[in-house]
Amino acid sequence: MNKHIELSKQSKKLLFSGITAAALALVVGGPHVVKADSVSGSTLAASSLTKTAKTFPSKSLWPTLPASAKTTGVKNKVTTKSDDSIDAWMPDKNLQQVVAYNLYGNPNSVDKITKDDLAKLTNLSVTSELAENDANYYAAAISIKSLTGLEYATNLVSIDLAPNINYSIDHFGPAYALLHSTLSDISAIKGLKNLDYVNFQQCSISDISALANKPSLTRVSISYNGITDFSPLGSDTNLKLNLTQAYYQDVSSNGYYLSSSTPFYTFRYNNLIGIDGKPMKIRVADTDDVQHDHYVKYYLSNWKKNAGVVSSDGKSVTWDITGITPDPQTTHYMTINYKGSNGEGGWFIIPFIVYD
Repeated sequence: MNKHIELSKQSKKLLFSGITAAALALVVGGPHVVKADSVSGSTLAASSLTKTAKTFPSKSLWPTLPASAKTTGVKNKVTTKSDDSIDAWMPDKNLQQVVAYNLYGNPNSVDKITKDDLAKLTNLSVTSELAENDANYYAAAISIKSLTGLEYATNLVSIDLAPNINYSIDHFGPAYALLHSTLSDISAIKGLKNLDYVNFQQCSISDISALANKPSLTRVSISYNGITDFSPLGSDTNLKLNLTQAYYQDVSSNGYYLSSSTPFYTFRYNNLIGIDGKPMKIRVADTDDVQHDHYVKYYLSNWKKNAGVVSSDGKSVTWDITGITPDPQTTHYMTINYKGSNGEGGWFIIPFIVYD
């Protein structure tokens, strides 16, 4: 169960799961039946829920590695100089390769890695001559999922694990220009106080709490992820907001099969928090968002004018699906834009199909 969502017992069958850390409260019926409560924990108040409502899995919003890409990492179990198994304290084998290359200039030198050597590492980056020329190494680098083990890199000043658009195109073709890294868990860098620069653009991150309380951090690039709570950055006293890029977040959920006999659906969007710690403004994403050279132009709420109406408190949207012809083969989208005072934000996308 998502810790941000509280559901009434009779409504759990409508829950969808996604990469989001935001909470949603759903009310089915008329546009004036919203009973969801506070930001901290909303309850589905749905006295008129349809018994036939079902969910379906969402598709990825961005391209993933082609099946031909090899990301096997280091095959054999290796040990450090102190006979301490690296697999025990740095289990992600793709991270092992990138660390080995950044330490020793050879991704196959994983057997040399020690915690003492990690403490000497000051820069960790995907961008390199090897990543530019070796598709397998690059594929491994953007297949890192967890940074566990980097807690020992206590002198790390910069981390750049963002995919390189040029490398992606050169290795896999133009269709992979917006290829995302699978990196989602950055909790290991929570205690690294010397970080000055972090680039996790085009990764798969939803939780940035590990970026809080970093007195040396001045530059952050975390655009093109799935982040809804940016408040950890507000504790970084030297962060230069003009050098902070946190745009174009895409938060997607599994979808709904909806009945046209119930025309109004109200969602309350919780925990959309800006860098300043305040709730971000939301609006319905419609034809005005076509200008963005981004995935969202394919997921607009444009089945009718005023498809959704934002509530007076700016925290919920009532969606009107009247006029949509039932078709089990056609997917529509309830999409909002959320934006903070420093430009941070993105889109929250809920797919749905009107089946009868």
